[in-house]
Amino acid sequence: MATATPAVFHMVASLEDGRLRLVDVEGELEADAVTRWSRLLKGAISEGATGIAVDLRGCHAVAPVCLSVLRAVSETLRARGGGGVKLVTKPDSALGRRLRAALAPDELPRYTSARGALVSFGEAP
Repeated sequence: MATATPAVFHMVASLEDGRLRLVDVEGELEADAVTRWSRLLKGAISEGATGIAVDLRGCHAVAPVCLSVLRAVSETLRARGGGGVKLVTKPDSALGRRLRAALAPDELPRYTSARGALVSFGEAP
């Protein structure tokens, strides 16, 4: 049986005076990473982020509990007038298909490039 590759994730960039963040995820974002994952995203909010793009192109799996954290963080950002969380995925990947099936299109919008996700924050009302 193959072992999951634990997720490595980090803040790649802080843009527009820290309002926009880009988080890169490699490996598998499993349930045992939820505390670190939550801390990273909530830390971005407490530091003033209004939008977070999460690049999952190097990620193979996202545990439901980690997806719940993304939903909650996005709701918090939107409630504060921000752009929420936007995902970057490979649409033809297994993870891209699973996310498409699990999420409403506007819940955590998906893009094929980090640039596209970040630019979309400027298009938000």
